[in-house]
Amino acid sequence: MFAKIGRNTAASTGTNPLRGNNLGGLVVEDGYQDKTQAGKHFFAFCGVQDVALYTATAAIGMIIYNPTGSGVNMIPKLWSVNVSITSASMTGMVMATSAQLITPTTTTAATLSGKSLITGSTGLTGGSCIAYSVATIITAPVVVWPLFTNYAAVNTVGALAPLAGDFKGAFGFAPGTVCVIGAFAAAGVDVDIGLTWDEVPTGL
Repeated sequence: MFAKIGRNTAASTGTNPLRGNNLGGLVVEDGYQDKTQAGKHFFAFCGVQDVALYTATAAIGMIIYNPTGSGVNMIPKLWSVNVSITSASMTGMVMATSAQLITPTTTTAATLSGKSLITGSTGLTGGSCIAYSVATIITAPVVVWPLFTNYAAVNTVGALAPLAGDFKGAFGFAPGTVCVIGAFAAAGVDVDIGLTWDEVPTGL
């Protein structure tokens, strides 16, 4: 059995040959390098900003909108948050979601977003989903997953080391939804947020 060197034609049915890399190794879906090189892995970064309570429809934090006609599911992978100024009221951050059948209004784009194959510092090409740091959405989001705890009693100067994790494809956001990373208990300030994701055709 031989593996093809190079990329296969994208397909949702039928068969494709196995793939090999330039060193003779078998290419398998492990980590993010292959999807990054293919331009199929995406990221967003929101820098040094306020973060609203996750239930706010005037959302402030990290908001990824998957348009109704995108034809893809947004699958979050790596996340990272740095809280440089702690708050006794903001007791952590969560990933939340709500239905969003129209494009959000009153938006501010994420500080930087696009394909994780970096070709420059500005004007990066994105995928189907859109990353915002501020957006007005229709319905108050609900918690999908807690991310971390951080408050004054834990560390009086905030979380100086980034808090990070990998969802490893455990969740997906279908067309017509938003993924929101927001504050728990109360709003916070001066937070850096990073997120990567894959966009996988629906039905696969």
